[in-house]
Amino acid sequence: MAVCSQCRWRSQLPRRILFLHFFLVISATSTARAQHGGPSQVEVESVVQREVAPTIELVGVLRPSLRSIVAADVEGLVIDIPLDYGAVVKKGDPICMLRDVTRRLAVVEAKAGVASLEGELESRQADARKTAYELERIMRLSKLDRSTDKERVVAEADHAASDAKVRQCEAMLDEARARLGVVEDNLSRTRITAPFDGTITAKHTEVGQWVMAGNPTLELVDLFTVRARVMVPESAIGFCNVSDAANVTVDALRRTFDGEISRVIPDADPQANTFPTDIDIPNPDGVLKAGMFVRAKVPAGPKALRMLVPKDAVLRRGPSSMVYVARGNSIDGFSAEVAPVSIVAEVMQYLAVESPVLKPGDLVVVRGNEGLRGPGPIVIVSNDKAKSAGRSDVGKGGHAPTPKAQSPVSQPPGADTTANHKVDEKRS
Repeated sequence: MAVCSQCRWRSQLPRRILFLHFFLVISATSTARAQHGGPSQVEVESVVQREVAPTIELVGVLRPSLRSIVAADVEGLVIDIPLDYGAVVKKGDPICMLRDVTRRLAVVEAKAGVASLEGELESRQADARKTAYELERIMRLSKLDRSTDKERVVAEADHAASDAKVRQCEAMLDEARARLGVVEDNLSRTRITAPFDGTITAKHTEVGQWVMAGNPTLELVDLFTVRARVMVPESAIGFCNVSDAANVTVDALRRTFDGEISRVIPDADPQANTFPTDIDIPNPDGVLKAGMFVRAKVPAGPKALRMLVPKDAVLRRGPSSMVYVARGNSIDGFSAEVAPVSIVAEVMQYLAVESPVLKPGDLVVVRGNEGLRGPGPIVIVSNDKAKSAGRSDVGKGGHAPTPKAQSPVSQPPGADTTANHKVDEKRS
């Protein structure tokens, strides 16, 4: 006998009600856990006060700190280029080799000439010593009236001639040594080396080509320190000084780098009335490349005492910015309160801010703030600076000590636990 669809639905109604009841219990449990899951674990740092200047953001381009087209010092045939494009070299590393057979033979010849003249000089010096002794002997005999004037004159002439030959041989030896130095220098120039630490970006010759003295061989750039050039307006150039700190953001890398102003060129662009200013940025990892566009922040006003907070503490919510401030003490517990801030400048790893709520010494959340949604209880899990201060009253601007370890599901003081008991009863 066929069963109608309405009867089948009625027969399954108790099962549907049971499933709906189970779903409501699970939902209530999840809601209770979300509301009473315990304080969020965070890390905090202190707000400090320092004398900093407001900044202005400018657009620029990265350049290498050094760029050189390495030329050949002597002419010759290229026999080896051991490195290719993009190779990183150290100062003194060979980058191009010329044929050196003829120059090595010239060095051997020059060394032989020097050795020959050194032997000749020793012989001349020996003769000079012999004539000097003979002259001294004749002079002693002359005092005893046992030698003639002719013997004395001959001895003096022989000694003078020997001394002249020694000086002549010394001059010839100096000339030979100079020639040896020239040919040795020419030999060394067949080995073209890197003039500084850098990276090869271009090759202007290849193996088998003949290069003349002065012809380019390779191009080398130094990217271990890159230079961002920005055009500073006249209104701000008076506050930009060499060695001042500057922050540079590279959008392509989504990173911000710390640098310092290395030079201010006192020659303005006549059309825009802006001054070229260079910012040097250390680049030991080589992540920064020449030609990248950057946004640099340079000083644009007089210095003043301002509050500094770590960059990780600032959260941007659309056009506005905010931080979470830790309030409370280790006995009654801690809570995070929202503090609006206005960013004035960037200083290394900190942001200079203005806020009607913050005070120097307040503790701001730097880790775990991404999960906070408005005011709520927190547990400070790492706060070395607060430990060293030894103060428990955070609300008064002091440094709070790290509280004792608390369970992530522990309830804040005064929290209602009725919902949890109801959920447990339903579970049982």
